[in-house]
This record gives sequence, C-alpha cells and structure tokens, in this order.
Amino acid sequence: MNDLKLKILIVEDDADMAQLNSRLLKRQGYETIVANTAAEARVLFNENLPDLVVLDITLPDGDGRTLCKTFRKTADVPVLFLTGKSETQDRIKSLNIGGDYYLIKPYDRNEYVAVVRNLLRRAERARKKIDEASVIKRGPITLSLSERKAYVDGRDAELTPKEFAVLLILIQNEEKEVPYETIYSQVWRTPMNNDVSALRQQILRLRKKIGDENTDSFSILNEHGKGYTFTTK
Repeated sequence: MNDLKLKILIVEDDADMAQLNSRLLKRQGYETIVANTAAEARVLFNENLPDLVVLDITLPDGDGRTLCKTFRKTADVPVLFLTGKSETQDRIKSLNIGGDYYLIKPYDRNEYVAVVRNLLRRAERARKKIDEASVIKRGPITLSLSERKAYVDGRDAELTPKEFAVLLILIQNEEKEVPYETIYSQVWRTPMNNDVSALRQQILRLRKKIGDENTDSFSILNEHGKGYTFTTK
C-alpha cells in the first residue's frame, strides 16, 4: 500500500479540531480533505471517493450516522467515528449502521493515527482478497473477471466479450467436454438451433488470439459434432 496516495475525508464542524486532525494525518503522508457540514461532506465524498472517512456525529446540518449510511450506498470505505458522544448506546448505534471504529473526544493523538492506519491496512487486505478471488489462472493464461480480460504470459489477448465468455466457460470446465449447445446458450443467451457456425468462428478467433496453435502448455480440443474441451499440459 502506498500511503502517500491514500485520501482521507475529515467531517468535523469544529474548524480548529478539523485542522488538527488533518495535520496529524498529513504528517503521516496521507492526503486530507476537510468538510465542516454534512452537505459539504456529501459533495466532497462524491467528488473524491476517499479511502477512509473520519466522521463526527453532531453536525450543524445533520447527523453523522445518517451521513455514514449515505456513504455506504456509494462505497464500502472504512468509517471512523470521532465524537464527543460517550454513551454506550451511541457507540453501539454507530457501529451497527456501518462504522468501523469509535473514538471519543478528547482522544490520544497516537491512538487516532494508529486506528486510521489499521483501518486502511484492513481495507487493503480485503481488497486484495477480492482481487485474488476474481482471477483465474491456467498455465500462461490469466482471466481477470473484474476486467473481463484474458492475459497470456502477461499480454492482453484483446478478446471480445463473447470470446472472453467462451474461454471462461471452457476454463471453468477444464478437462471436461462442454457441448456446443451449452456454450452457445450461455454466451448468446438463445438456443443454438443446430447452427454451430457462429460458435466455430468464435473459437477460431479465440485460438488465434491466445496462441493455441503455438504452445504446448494448453489446448482447446474439438470433438466433432459434440463439443470443446480446454486442457492444460
């Protein structure tokens, strides 16, 4: 994680407190944006999509918990409530509506910085898990499900959406023969009606783009009149 690129939105109606909180984070290399009202915070959040929000509950034009719910509809960024409300019920409500941590004013500055750093690290680990789950690797081929792209030895194969969909189906059924009708209906969303020509053309273009004929590490096999099989060697 590159802390220098991380952006933090501080929502605090006390201007002096907001500037202090901002300076503490800037010293750690973070970029900060300050909002003194709920209305200003909504605008800055949508314009900047920060990596973390430091949020007061009591604002001149709204409640921080309501603001947190609004932010959650747009992005799942960490939210640190930093507030003078010390009642246990306030803490429970804030955590139940999506807050990740709750610090009570007056707070220890070192703890404040440590909490921010920990929340950002936790969010980064969660993002990495999502990224890893959205990647399929078979030999030199890497499928990025989030990008809907296929890479061969790190090179973008520049597949069309249909070509990518065909390859994904074959790889998900590696070493298994997938009938023509199954591939066609899943990719084209209509019955094949015994016309396999469109699928054959897709397979021909797909093989050329991923270099099927020039490698010994994988292959797309065709059982004439039945289906296709993706296999690795």
